[in-house]
Amino acid sequence: MIQAQLNETNYSMMISAMLEELDRCIQLDDMQKYTVQLVLWELVSNVIRHSTKKCANVYISWSDETVVIEVIDLGEGFEWEKQLNVRPPDLTNQGGRGLFLIQQLATHFSFDEKGKRAIVMIARKKGEKYD
Repeated sequence: MIQAQLNETNYSMMISAMLEELDRCIQLDDMQKYTVQLVLWELVSNVIRHSTKKCANVYISWSDETVVIEVIDLGEGFEWEKQLNVRPPDLTNQGGRGLFLIQQLATHFSFDEKGKRAIVMIARKKGEKYD
């Protein structure tokens, strides 16, 4: 498992470090790497932009079948129900595409009741683990 606490001053560096560590631990194809990176950036940047605490705990774990990303907002969370399972966002708007993209790329995407904890699962091909 890879874990870190990210905030508005360290999140860019920490996401890069977590991705490098993941790359040392498991083998992912280019699309899987892109999906993991996109999920981390979108979820963490949403916490940094919108949370009352601007801080998140991030956990990455894996099995032969999936990579699991858990992002916990240390603030008050958000009303996620209004953001998920909606029509595709307007491309002319400045934001609003991140959660939609995660829904399209992940095999599982959910929040807890308060919108503080997001869990994303990304499928892997069997047998790629070499740690």
